[in-house]
Amino acid sequence: MEDHRLLKIVLYGEFATGCCKREAPKKCYKDSLKQHLSFGHIDCHQWSTVASSWDSLRHSIHDAAASFENARRVSLKEKRQRRKNRSLPISPKETFRCAFCKWTCLSHIGLFSHQHACSKRE
Repeated sequence: MEDHRLLKIVLYGEFATGCCKREAPKKCYKDSLKQHLSFGHIDCHQWSTVASSWDSLRHSIHDAAASFENARRVSLKEKRQRRKNRSLPISPKETFRCAFCKWTCLSHIGLFSHQHACSKRE
């Protein structure tokens, strides 16, 4: 694309130096691009050099997607393990058991909410 094209001027100019206002709760397109590039460990200032070669772009995108997916899976496993290993202070007088999965709840309203979710899963 030629250097005088408006799209190139806007994209390169805002992508290199732009950011959203503090008051704006929504992200701009360029901020989403920066975030996705950072997830893949691609420097947002060097993306045009990476994109100049199709093979290097394809390789970097493939590596970034694989590392992101592995990190996501590891974090989900750790989160699940923390949830499964949490110890609740259970006293026998105050516990309520789920009829579907035998999960122990500490309150009647908690049991009601859990059974509602449990019945939808089955």
